Amino acid sequence: MFSYEKIGFSNLTSAPAVERVVEFSPSGIDAAAIVRVLSLAADGKAVSAEAGDGYAEVSGRVNFRLVYVNRDGEAAGADYNADFSLRVEGDFTLNDSVVADVTVLEADVAAGDSLTFSAVISVKASCVRREEINVLTDAEQCYKTTEALTLPVLVAAKTVSVPVSDEAEAGEVDRVVLCDGQAVVTATSAENGKVVVEGNVSAAVSYVEDGRLETVRFEIPFTEEIIADGAEEGDRVSASAVVRNCKIVLAGVTGANIVRFEADVAVRALVTRMSSTEVVDDLFMLTNETDITRQTAAYRVFCGQNYISEKVTGTAPLGDRPDAQSVIAVPYARCTVARTERTDSGVTVEGVLTADVVYRDENGLNSVRAEVPFSFEKTGDYGDNLTACCLVERVSAKARRGTDIDIDASVGIMLSSYCEGASSYVAEVVAGAEKEQNTAAISLYIAQEGDTMWELCKALTATPDEIMGQNPALTVPLKEGERVVYFRALGL
Repeated sequence: MFSYEKIGFSNLTSAPAVERVVEFSPSGIDAAAIVRVLSLAADGKAVSAEAGDGYAEVSGRVNFRLVYVNRDGEAAGADYNADFSLRVEGDFTLNDSVVADVTVLEADVAAGDSLTFSAVISVKASCVRREEINVLTDAEQCYKTTEALTLPVLVAAKTVSVPVSDEAEAGEVDRVVLCDGQAVVTATSAENGKVVVEGNVSAAVSYVEDGRLETVRFEIPFTEEIIADGAEEGDRVSASAVVRNCKIVLAGVTGANIVRFEADVAVRALVTRMSSTEVVDDLFMLTNETDITRQTAAYRVFCGQNYISEKVTGTAPLGDRPDAQSVIAVPYARCTVARTERTDSGVTVEGVLTADVVYRDENGLNSVRAEVPFSFEKTGDYGDNLTACCLVERVSAKARRGTDIDIDASVGIMLSSYCEGASSYVAEVVAGAEKEQNTAAISLYIAQEGDTMWELCKALTATPDEIMGQNPALTVPLKEGERVVYFRALGL
């Protein structure tokens, strides 16, 4: 009599971010050889993420890259990795496939008797969990109404490696001291059997040329077609990009080198679709009472992405330091988004741009870390529950009056929105006691405004065909006070 069907859907589960301090003291380095720190770049990545009941164990690595002045007054570089592991508490189960993202919020280095690196990292863990519900899809010998039950379904999940490269002319390169790269997704789309992800890699390479510190910046756009079986035009695509590793290749001839930047970008794409199934919404039987159990399927689903770009300017004061004679390079720059908030007309974004500016003063090479806050508003529909990924598209600096360093940059921010939803459904129906039969030869129903055939059938204990057969001019919904008469053929 009652037919049920198991319906699967995908539910995005995310845990609150966990912050942790990672410290590392490398062995085999003479800290006294570091006369002055010029720049410190730090990036984090997750190596593994394993789910347990109520938590996720995340292991990862922080890469510290240092630019400093040595005893000879020359710029030099060092590269170290520090491993970490931590537990992220959240709504995870043992069978979940968890992914984790690591962001370095701030980093520092102390050079005393030994060299000590430290970084504050933020770790976010999430998973897309497949859930099943048992839904009433048909009911015989009943009057029933149906509706579309709409739930999110994960169509495909793919991670691919995208190679990118670019090159720039240089003079005589003595050595490379820093390679720094970051990536962001700028646009996504779904097509039949594939998704297209567009992004941008922003990189800086610092090197010593004829004894001078130089920095060249690369802005490398990329487009990648990812095979995704089952994907269709109109599906929702959530994508992220991370520079997995990068290297520098020196080519050319003596005195006219070519600095070539090469990187592998890990692009992760999730394809979701809102899928609808026709199910029974409500029912009643003419002969028996019914006990209906309703349940709700709650879910969190990706809604969309918007990429915005904005100019950021600010000043880094040198305080009581000697005046800056000239700016040499900006070897490291990052931006972090501290707050995103929906407004009536769009979204407000607040964050901080951090940049290491190397300059020359009367004592030689020196540096200052500039922290430039930014805040801007954008009009448009940006959805709810926003998360942000930020990239420094362009940055430059110049000395002003010798006492200040002016920063001129543009930041690109990918805003991803997530929607909370819930769909109600009939999970179980039990046929109860037999109804007392109406023995009246005639029944009269006086309608309330907006009554439908559903209310009529329940009140008169009759099918729609029987009611319409006796009231062919009837139109629903009914008007206030409208009368419906129903005659029964009673047995003698």
